Amino acid sequence: MVPHHTKTDKIGERITIAFDDSREASRAVFDAMDLLRNAKSVRLLSVGPPPREGSNDAIPGAEMAATLARRGIACEVDHVTPDGRSIGDVILGRVGDMGSDLLVMGIYGHSKLREFVFGGVTRHILRHMTVPVLVSR
Repeated sequence: MVPHHTKTDKIGERITIAFDDSREASRAVFDAMDLLRNAKSVRLLSVGPPPREGSNDAIPGAEMAATLARRGIACEVDHVTPDGRSIGDVILGRVGDMGSDLLVMGIYGHSKLREFVFGGVTRHILRHMTVPVLVSR
């Protein structure tokens, strides 16, 4: 999906993956594999509370980053806490801060009814996207 207004003429050189360990997010990564291989930089972004101190919780996205590395795709893992902001705002803010020209993400991890009633990350991103978004379900 491409926004009405975009500030880049190149797509896919600097890719951000919005990743939340869901089936949809994993599917989006594998659907974008050819684009990821050709990108100059790939960043895997997760948004949520920090891992609990003293726990064995892995950094969100670390396993997917290892999977990408086995396929020859180097990526940075970036975990951000929302600090009261919506997850959609955090993702779009980081995409802008990092100068990304493509966002890869899974969509509708919840039922469409729940998304309609309560809103959601997918809905927010698609309404406010500033760069092209490759979506997968």
